[in-house]
Amino acid sequence: MLRVTLWVKRRSARVIPMDMLEGLFGSPARVKVLKVFVMNPEERYSIYEVSQQVRLRPAAVLAEARRLAKLGLIRPSSTRVLAEPAATGRRKPRLARTKVFAANRDIPLFPELRMLFLKSAPHAKGQLASKIRRLGNVKLAILAGVFIDSPTSRADLLLVADGIKKARMKSFIQRLEAEVGKELNYVAMSSQEFRYRLDMYDRFVRDMLEFPHETVINKLGV
Repeated sequence: MLRVTLWVKRRSARVIPMDMLEGLFGSPARVKVLKVFVMNPEERYSIYEVSQQVRLRPAAVLAEARRLAKLGLIRPSSTRVLAEPAATGRRKPRLARTKVFAANRDIPLFPELRMLFLKSAPHAKGQLASKIRRLGNVKLAILAGVFIDSPTSRADLLLVADGIKKARMKSFIQRLEAEVGKELNYVAMSSQEFRYRLDMYDRFVRDMLEFPHETVINKLGV
C-alpha cells in the first residue's frame, strides 16, 4: 500500500495510509461530518443529530458516516433511546435501538486532524470579524474556548451589541456552529449591561478579559 509520511512539531514521523487521506478529503460534506466527531471526541451522535448540526440531509450524512467508518476514522455502535409512539406504531413510547457514531481517537493522525480543523475553522480575525459586523451594531467581540483551543475558557464567544434581534443572532450562531462543527457556548449582552457588569467586577466578564482570548472587534476601548 502506498503510504505518506506526515511530519509533526516533535520532529517525529507518523505513517498514514494514502487511501485514508484520499477518502478524508474526497468531498466537502465528508469534511463537515468528520469535523463534528473530531471537535467533539467524547460524544456519540446519531445520523439525525449530525444532520441537524451540519445542515445536510440525513441520507447524505449516513453515506459519509459509512465511508468514514470504513476508513476507521469514526466508530459505529448502538444505543437505546426513547422512541415516540408515532415512530414505533405503538400507543406508548418504548426504548428503541439506534445506531450512533463516535470519533476513533486511536488512529495515529487524530491529534493532527483536530489541529487541522482548529486552524481551518472560520475564525481568522478578518473573516470572522466581517461576519460579526454584518449582524448590526456590534461593540465588542471576543473569541475564546474552541476558537483558540482553550478548553478552560468560560465561553467560546462574547458578543456585546445593541439592537440586534434574537432571531438574527440565533441564525448567525447556528451557521457558525455548522462551520466550526461544535455547539458553541456564547454570551450576548447589550453595551449597557456590559459596562455595568464590568464596573461591578463581574467574574465572568473579568475572566473573559483577563484569561487567554482574541478580540476581533473592540469599539468600547477595553
